[in-house]
Amino acid sequence: MKLIIAEKPSLARTVAKALGKYENHAEQDRTGYVENKNYIITWCMGHLLSLKDVDDYLGKKTSWKEVELPFVPSSFEYKIKDNDIIKKQVSIIKKLIEREDVKEIIHCGDSDREGQIIVDSLLAFISNNKTVMRLWLPEQTEDTIRTQLKTTKNNFEYINLHNEGIARSYIDWLLGINLSRYLTNKTEHKFDVGRVVIPIVKFIYDREAAIKSFKVENYYQLESLLGDTELILTVDKKFKEIEEKEAIKEAENLNKNQAIVEKIESKEIKKYPSKLFSLSKLQNHLSKINKMSFAKSEKIIQKLYLNGYITYPRTNTQYLAENEKEKVKKILEVLDMPDELDFLDSKRIFDSSKVESHSALTITTKIPKEEDLTDEEKIVYKTIYNRFISNFTKEEALVNQIKVDLKVGAESFTFKGETITQLGFMKYEPQKIENKLPNFKEGDSYNIEFKLVKKKTTPPKKVTEEELGNFLENPFRNEKMTEDEEYKAIFDGIEIGTVATRTSIIENAKKNEYISQKGSIYSIEPLGEKLIRILDTLKIDLYKNKTVEFSKLLKKVYKGESKVEEVVNKTVDELNKIIGQDIEVEKIKKQDALEDLGVCPICSKGQIHQKRSKDGKVFYTCSEENCKFFLWENSKHFNNPIKITKAKLKGLLAGKKQAFKMRNKEGKEYEAYLKLKLNGNYVNFELDGFVKRKKSNV
Repeated sequence: MKLIIAEKPSLARTVAKALGKYENHAEQDRTGYVENKNYIITWCMGHLLSLKDVDDYLGKKTSWKEVELPFVPSSFEYKIKDNDIIKKQVSIIKKLIEREDVKEIIHCGDSDREGQIIVDSLLAFISNNKTVMRLWLPEQTEDTIRTQLKTTKNNFEYINLHNEGIARSYIDWLLGINLSRYLTNKTEHKFDVGRVVIPIVKFIYDREAAIKSFKVENYYQLESLLGDTELILTVDKKFKEIEEKEAIKEAENLNKNQAIVEKIESKEIKKYPSKLFSLSKLQNHLSKINKMSFAKSEKIIQKLYLNGYITYPRTNTQYLAENEKEKVKKILEVLDMPDELDFLDSKRIFDSSKVESHSALTITTKIPKEEDLTDEEKIVYKTIYNRFISNFTKEEALVNQIKVDLKVGAESFTFKGETITQLGFMKYEPQKIENKLPNFKEGDSYNIEFKLVKKKTTPPKKVTEEELGNFLENPFRNEKMTEDEEYKAIFDGIEIGTVATRTSIIENAKKNEYISQKGSIYSIEPLGEKLIRILDTLKIDLYKNKTVEFSKLLKKVYKGESKVEEVVNKTVDELNKIIGQDIEVEKIKKQDALEDLGVCPICSKGQIHQKRSKDGKVFYTCSEENCKFFLWENSKHFNNPIKITKAKLKGLLAGKKQAFKMRNKEGKEYEAYLKLKLNGNYVNFELDGFVKRKKSNV
């Protein structure tokens, strides 16, 4: 008898379905197992265990100020999470392992470092001494499960992945526990910080600082219409305000000439589809094109994976391994589009040298029906689907490219235009190609009239989700970096966080009110600004350079070039340097950490602040102790749920109406304006008109 331990109940169900009929031993509380004559299948629920906290090691309840820092346990130990269902499940798994008829255990954690240590740590905690094999699933289809069960490897072959996962959890515990306590003790304000959240906040902080310090400068450029066309000739040179006379003279000299078409080049070129998706590239795409947040897309991507519709998503490559060609051929067979698709054996797609542990994210042979997916799931799946089939279109994508060189006196100008001659992959991933060039001929001349156009330098833009994603993937990326250099950086560990953890850490930074997000745009919050200034004062440098040092060290553990102990010792050394400094910082008063949103409409004295309840719910209240102003972020106008964001509340407190989405009795959505309405010592909302919808031109 073989015991399969899945990472989650959902995976256990999929495995069970792939391996035949089972007697169900699951109980009402969803703990348990299933079995047949060959297999027993049980499951974790993600992490059943957690690293012990400081009080566990000390054997007593302590305040943060009582504990001498840095706190470093002599050895790291795990404990069962304080949850009755989890405790029961651990007991069931232990009993199953101890059954005499169980001769072999099959580790079926997710195919990543987290999945590896979830089951590994449980087996160590239970003191298992039976043979453990590893079931590695690149996708959760029934065919793949059955195939991979025939090729399981001894779990020891994944020891480096285990060690990296363990090392990562140890250093994050050490840095998180010690720095959070250190900052909190120093400032008397509770801070929750760690190795990855700090560079995230710093990146957004630096951008905001650059925006604030930016000084607008005026300058001139020379521009002219090209004859009676809509094309504009712009001289590259920029003139300072004090150079206005020089610019005028330059314009006068140019205007003595005509624009002459010197050379026209026309050639047909082949366009190539974008490479397959890594997780970060997919999330960036969905954020930019579909305005879908990282948090939203992560949930949907994970669900599609769990349902077997896509391959393992937490990958950092855009390539497939060369041994996956037959798998791709099977997918193409299932798609059954012989007139449209054809297998392409190309290095642009298959390159094992650019695959570390997981290949690019693609569809599987399990194709969902329309009715099986929600609207948002359809968007994500279709995006992955289209990217995959774009790389295997039979028809080439051809474009006629035109390059026109013009001369005005000594100045040269170039215009480029394209026209599609054959769609190819662009049937599935359209590219916006506009050719607004007139019908140029060599030797044609055009009248020009250059004029001074006054322009202003523009400040940097706020950080977008796409930018933050790219920064975390490679904080040292530059435009000159080749693809080979990019992948070398990935394999060397030059990253902040991992594709599996970045989204949750960004969400924690928002929850802790260090940063905020509106649409795809991030902003620094007052507490985030304070955090960075405090870190600088205390000389705590856990910004991108230092964080990448740790990431590179973890990658060495993965490669077997370093040991867990070395990573721990390096972390402890860093903590000793930080905490050994005798530096004081200004204490943070509770009110100082809060952003003033507007004057209270009830008492007219205090400021309205955003706060959180113990269970994490956001609400707004007045700084005046006896004032009764109170408003939940998630409120209601009659039966309509409305979300009062900080931006909307600022407008409301300023006496301005704000637009909210509503639904009528028939469930039809509309937008209406609301204003704050005082009702004695309480605030309500009143209707103040409707948002007129823009008429469609279609």
